Amino acid sequence: MQTTVDGTALRFGILGPVELRCQDRRLELTSTKQQALLGAGLLNANMVVSAGRLVDAIWGERPPQSASALVQTYVWALRRLIGPLAEDPIVTRAPGYVLRVSHGDLDLHDFERLSAEGERAAADGDHSRAAGLFREALSHWRGPAFDGLDTPLFRAAAARLDEARLAVLEHRLAADAHVGPSGALAAELTELVSAHPLRERLRGLLMHTLYRLGRQAEALQVYQEGYQTLREELGLEPGPELRALHRKILDADPALLPAAAAEPPAAAEPPRQLPAAPEPFVGRAAEAWALTSCLRAAADDSDSALAVISGPAGVGKSALALAVAGAVADRFPDGQLYVPMRASAPEASTPVVGALAMLLRSFGVSTPLPSTVDELAALLRTTLIGRRVLLILDDVAGPAEVRPFLAVHPGCAVLATSRPRLPSLDATLAVDLGPLPPEDSLRLLGGAVGAARVAAEHAAAADIVHACDGLPLAVRAAGARLAARPRWRLAHLADRLLDDGQRLDELSAGDLDVRTSIQGSYDRLTEPEAGLFRRIGRLDANVFTAVALTRLPDGPPTVSRAERLADRLVDAQLLEHLDDGPDGQCYRMPTLTTLFARTTP
Repeated sequence: MQTTVDGTALRFGILGPVELRCQDRRLELTSTKQQALLGAGLLNANMVVSAGRLVDAIWGERPPQSASALVQTYVWALRRLIGPLAEDPIVTRAPGYVLRVSHGDLDLHDFERLSAEGERAAADGDHSRAAGLFREALSHWRGPAFDGLDTPLFRAAAARLDEARLAVLEHRLAADAHVGPSGALAAELTELVSAHPLRERLRGLLMHTLYRLGRQAEALQVYQEGYQTLREELGLEPGPELRALHRKILDADPALLPAAAAEPPAAAEPPRQLPAAPEPFVGRAAEAWALTSCLRAAADDSDSALAVISGPAGVGKSALALAVAGAVADRFPDGQLYVPMRASAPEASTPVVGALAMLLRSFGVSTPLPSTVDELAALLRTTLIGRRVLLILDDVAGPAEVRPFLAVHPGCAVLATSRPRLPSLDATLAVDLGPLPPEDSLRLLGGAVGAARVAAEHAAAADIVHACDGLPLAVRAAGARLAARPRWRLAHLADRLLDDGQRLDELSAGDLDVRTSIQGSYDRLTEPEAGLFRRIGRLDANVFTAVALTRLPDGPPTVSRAERLADRLVDAQLLEHLDDGPDGQCYRMPTLTTLFARTTP
């Protein structure tokens, strides 16, 4: 709970007019634009909100030319208002700002938490408690969300939140109906069906309640009115659930009447989705220790965590993530989930919408799911309340593929792997993997072909791992080829790997393919970046300066242009930045990447 300097609570609200309260006192926001600024920050609490998004929130589609400067002025004014009450409430972080809100200080967070608790109580068969929790959740609404703010951003957000409110209201009414039908419940449902004639769940609840009250004819009339409305408004018939209920009422189905006391449903088994880590897993002791410590702290303390593993293609990011996840799985008893995002294979990549839906289904969320990323992400955050869950996001393309999965709830942790570094995510821990040391590469090779075989031809084994350039994927591919050919001498493969023209062909065994792995990074380049990448492959040396790039045929015309393109290749983990020398920035292209660039048309 965020507190003021005198120890009293500071509270934020968006479920109604945007407001800021200190104790029972409502702090005056001086203008609609200041409300919009605060509202945009609260809508994305504890996340970076870009200056451009703030401009959209405040002015909509017609901002003034001075909008960027005015945003800074409004931020300054809001800091003056909140600053004396809380420490560093607004943090400047490129490309915008972060509004820091402690857990439980925003009415939306309370609404989501109580709603999730209500859903769990309903799933356990405790409908009386569920109804109370849903009522408490709905009590946080003071009117339409962002009331008084009328830009497209707030209209869309208010519509999403109002849909969430109606869904929780439906849950509350369903829980009340389970406890027992009443005339008051029927009256409330009648009013709501009149206000929302196209919401079939409300209509079904009213029909069921009326039938259980002995008012069968009225229940059938409610169905006929809905049928006529849907045909006139949308040209559709009622959905299968409403039609089935109508048939059961016509047949006086006994299943519609209260059943004898039944046993509550058994709790669903928490999802356990982690694949096994590749065997053998070798090295990375320091990185593994740091990551396991980070995740254990999230599970044991009252905080969430985000850990990111980045590095070039084939460096072993997924193997490390799965090894670490397996080591800490027992600390996350409510679920360990794995999502292969496959950013490096665009034709097989997992859309964020699909990944969110998959996770929700893993937790047994069976209601019709929303269709947008924001709505699915909000539902996932609600579902995770009170749970200790570890989520692996493997091979993400960038920060936008991670943010929807981040939960602010204690006990939840996300471990993401990515080829590009993701500095804008403000991760709890970021690990950038480099080449595997030669001694670890030899152990990895020995795990595939047998330690005795490596010991018998130690020099040849050393030549093989040297040709693999410290890339675990390459060592595994070489080991797989040797394991499939037990009569081959290691020296035979070592001789083949000496031929630069065929080395990448030799480092391929089934799905262990170095060329394909690097291709995934190359395919994400723009044409100027790809053109420079291919030209670098034709340099005589794999260490070079930005000045050297300007001397290439059709190379960048200026040093600054060369550095900008090279830095993008560094971001894509296809180049390494070494240092700043007298001739400008200095770079290195790894050997196997150089061979790929040299043979790419």
